[in-house]
Amino acid sequence: MKNVLIINQSAELYGADKALLELIENYPKGYNPIVVLHEDGPLKDLLESKKIKVIKCSVIKVKRGILKPLYLLNLPFEILKSFKIIRKELEGKKISLIHSNATSVFIGAFYSFFFRIPHLWHVHEIIEKPKKIALIYPRLINFFANRVIFNSLSTQTHFLSIYPKIKKKSVLIYNGQQRIKPITSMEEISKIRSSFTIDHEKKILIGLIGRISKIKGQHLLLDSFVHLSKTHPEIQLIFIGSVVKGKERYLKNIWSKIETESLTKKVNILEFQENIWPFYDSMDIIIVPSTEKESFGLVATEAMLSKKPLIVAGHGGLSEIVIDNETGLHFEPNNAIDLSKKIQLLLNNPALMSIYGENGLNRVKNTFSTKKYVTGVVNEYDNLTM
Repeated sequence: MKNVLIINQSAELYGADKALLELIENYPKGYNPIVVLHEDGPLKDLLESKKIKVIKCSVIKVKRGILKPLYLLNLPFEILKSFKIIRKELEGKKISLIHSNATSVFIGAFYSFFFRIPHLWHVHEIIEKPKKIALIYPRLINFFANRVIFNSLSTQTHFLSIYPKIKKKSVLIYNGQQRIKPITSMEEISKIRSSFTIDHEKKILIGLIGRISKIKGQHLLLDSFVHLSKTHPEIQLIFIGSVVKGKERYLKNIWSKIETESLTKKVNILEFQENIWPFYDSMDIIIVPSTEKESFGLVATEAMLSKKPLIVAGHGGLSEIVIDNETGLHFEPNNAIDLSKKIQLLLNNPALMSIYGENGLNRVKNTFSTKKYVTGVVNEYDNLTM
């Protein structure tokens, strides 16, 4: 049994966290995952419920102020402290491979460098800002990684455009998903929909599922909704997700606009939901209006597994997942007017919603399956631990 030390950036269940969970739930025979997290959270709870060893310590996460002298002075001590915790928790177990599951965590890079262990760096981010950091990152990853996995062509192209030499170490492996949970019963769907609005059978529920933050585009969709609700009284808007810590003001601004536009009966905001599938099943249209490029966009594949029509910002990994006019619609990024037009197109053509839903389900099963994803990662594991 080969032990793999997996470093993850958070203990939540968004994006890369879900991709990691999907991998671990289908982990290859012959490998044993040991996960390093810097905080408690639903991911940690789920892993421990599956008897997965979790080590809690600093993952040396990139954050604001990282280049300040005080941080740099304390950095060696923070690294040594994490090394000590990890080695103690391992209880003598030999690590055959280190798998860093985000570009923002560096303890895996340092650990692999000092203890001469093969290092796989899994890139789930497109880093464009700040520009200085964006230019440094591909070089750092190339230096510290034996192998680099990019989760989309958009992610790979971005890194190669900055540092082409990384191509020799890189491979493209799309994130994969499958749906184990059965389609929600009509009774449960009716219960969920009625919790949002009266006369729910006559309403069109439009959903945005994801962390509440500026880059996820809640404000952009709300701008479109304000315009559309005047001509389409049947539409209802639901945001599902928790606010980013320290960014609570953004959520307050969203609520302020909802109240100013007298939309409190037409817009609902729910906290993060661990079991999200019943909510997908209860929606009619899913929007992914990310204002910055997503490296992939698991919300899109989740919606496709629920046979829901999608409207997505036409950039980054989202433009690879959703085929325009076949499995959903693209709109011009950061353009609320174009987003309104695309929503209206679906509202006026209910048959399209069903067609896009069916096509989307077929696409995710053929292109973004868990089997393809896990097989690709296992091949890299095997090559690095031979």
